[in-house]
Amino acid sequence: MIASLKRAILHILDGNSGVSVFSDEELDISDASINNFITKHIEKVFEDASMRTGEFSDNSGFKYHLSEYIKDNDYFKSMSQFIAQRVYDGITQSDKPDSSDLIICDCIINERPILAVLKCDNKIGYTHQVSQEESKVKNQIINHYAILPTTSQRIRECAFINMDDFSIRYKGKRRKIDGETTDLIADVLLECIYDISPRESVNAVKKIAQTVTAENGGDELETLYKMKEYITENVEEGEQDYIETDKVAEKIFDGKPGMRAEFIEKIEKANVPQKVEVNSYVTKKLASNVKIVTDIGVELTFPAEYYQNSEYIQFINNEDGTVSIQINNIGEVINK
Repeated sequence: MIASLKRAILHILDGNSGVSVFSDEELDISDASINNFITKHIEKVFEDASMRTGEFSDNSGFKYHLSEYIKDNDYFKSMSQFIAQRVYDGITQSDKPDSSDLIICDCIINERPILAVLKCDNKIGYTHQVSQEESKVKNQIINHYAILPTTSQRIRECAFINMDDFSIRYKGKRRKIDGETTDLIADVLLECIYDISPRESVNAVKKIAQTVTAENGGDELETLYKMKEYITENVEEGEQDYIETDKVAEKIFDGKPGMRAEFIEKIEKANVPQKVEVNSYVTKKLASNVKIVTDIGVELTFPAEYYQNSEYIQFINNEDGTVSIQINNIGEVINK
């Protein structure tokens, strides 16, 4: 993906001390270090599998102020301060207030006009301090209480709003605000209705499939293998960028109509969409190695395609009800 900045502003929100500092001036995005810091964070989080999609409620204050900005570019500072105040109100009313720097920027992401809100949680770090006592220089190590996340770290709370159609992508974190479990970004800032994320959807599909299998005395490992096989055949090869839950049911519970119906029923109750969006992270994770843990403490990780290939691995059901695992054609054993 490609992100470029048009303008940006930073506001300081210290929920621990109860102090907020709203900027009257925008950031100098012509400064390469500032520009790089913001765009790197955007590029790192924008396509995260934990991002949710949402739709503004009719009475959303955020949508109103964004609409005003779209009509009048001079409204940027006022809009940004409204955003900062909403986030600040949320964190100060939280049972665990935190401190952060809030970056609001008008940018272009993949050729689309996007308003981005990045909540950069402050970290405690160390830095040096130089002091002079009489004629002597003294170098010291001191705590610094407002370290921004580095570009190698992933921002945990953010929002991206497409200014063409007001579609929302966001990542939030639930916390207690005024005694109620609330998502600061979705419920307090955006005031939007949201769907579960692709990662949550995929995990739900996987968990429900395994649950149905276990409750009906099936082989959970075989279920996991068939799901990985479906991902490999349909998504990894580029035929589609989503998985269809009814097709997953057909693949996993072929010849088992009762289990297939139970799976579909549980999927609907969990509010998992019929088509679940996936990205490269989800695909890689689902189609990667299988990991099993035995009740005797032995853990085994192997490529998913080996599961039904007796040339490499065999699962043997013993008469006493136990299972033996036999690994074949080992050329070398490396002690790690």
